[in-house]
Amino acid sequence: MTAGRPIYLDHGATSFPKAPGVVEAMTRYLEHEAGNPGRGGHRLTVAASRAIEDAREEIARFLGADPERTLFGSGATFWLNTVLLTQLNPGDRVVTSALEHNAVMRPLRWLERSRGVEVVVETGEGLGGLPSAEGFRARVAAAPTALIILTHASNVTGAVLPVAEIARAVAPVPVVVDGAQTAGSLPVDFSNLGAAAYVCSGHKGLLGPQGSGVLLLGNGIDVEPLIRGGTGSRSESEEMPQHLPDRLEAGTPNGPGIAGLGAACRWLDERGIAAIAEHEQRLVRRLAGGLSEVSGVRLHGWSDGTPHTGVLSFTVAGHDNGELAARLDRRDGIMIRPGLHCAPAAHRRIGTFPDGTLRAGIGPFNTDDDVDALVGAVRALSSR
Repeated sequence: MTAGRPIYLDHGATSFPKAPGVVEAMTRYLEHEAGNPGRGGHRLTVAASRAIEDAREEIARFLGADPERTLFGSGATFWLNTVLLTQLNPGDRVVTSALEHNAVMRPLRWLERSRGVEVVVETGEGLGGLPSAEGFRARVAAAPTALIILTHASNVTGAVLPVAEIARAVAPVPVVVDGAQTAGSLPVDFSNLGAAAYVCSGHKGLLGPQGSGVLLLGNGIDVEPLIRGGTGSRSESEEMPQHLPDRLEAGTPNGPGIAGLGAACRWLDERGIAAIAEHEQRLVRRLAGGLSEVSGVRLHGWSDGTPHTGVLSFTVAGHDNGELAARLDRRDGIMIRPGLHCAPAAHRRIGTFPDGTLRAGIGPFNTDDDVDALVGAVRALSSR
């Protein structure tokens, strides 16, 4: 590795480093607040409950949601499975995009095979496969549809989907949004999005710890619990309580992770989500401009006229993605991700299956120098 600090450009997979205050909040919880929330009335139980509810209020406010309908779980994948497996019944029809992560496609394919759910894929427009509101409107008009599920932004190309426009176009069909790539990277106001549910990871753009995730529920959807068990409430009953959040939060919660996620959202709010989004988008434009000038480099799904997150996919002619990523890490200390990014459907749509791409993911702590270092390293390696 060349001299200098390592450069982390894999924020599409997880954030690093975490937001200031995350480690401290998790440590404080473990050292001073780690009772079992809602299970008893002693001081540690009360402290744990207060820490979790404070985090719930913080996260709900940051994302524009109702705290009582802001639910904690192990991650976006858990909540996507919960919604899909409890909302879709035998014979139902669901429409999705061609840019989905396997956290959506694998449950859908299982439902297709095991319950006879009809899965319709809206292929979108152009080389990037970006779907339109009109495309989804036509799909819904073609046959009765139980649910729309789509990503807020592609984890492969970074392209942002017009989810609010799509929700308006397909109403009253409920829309579920996978916000794993946008929460914390773009301004999100769930109350104005028009979606029935919004799911996000805690460890990506929200800069919180791994093992944390959030489900935001609107008033027009009633999600059944995927798992059932103790909640600390209504313990006299062997049935799950009907009130939220208890109905969907069986078992002891990940208190340290939730406390850390709450601290991350506080930092994001103080920093300003609009400023973070502008910073990441400026850097991804700089990266796209620099890479486009390197001989043999091809950008995939990139367009200056399309809203993007800080994610960018590219390939280098004559070079294996995995080998090039390993050389960037070993020689230059630059960490990016090669392959299919758990999204084979998206790669098929943009024409990069089965080899995939190299994906750079920019976060709030990256700099112009980081981006320029990647461009320079790709230029040097591509000429060999």
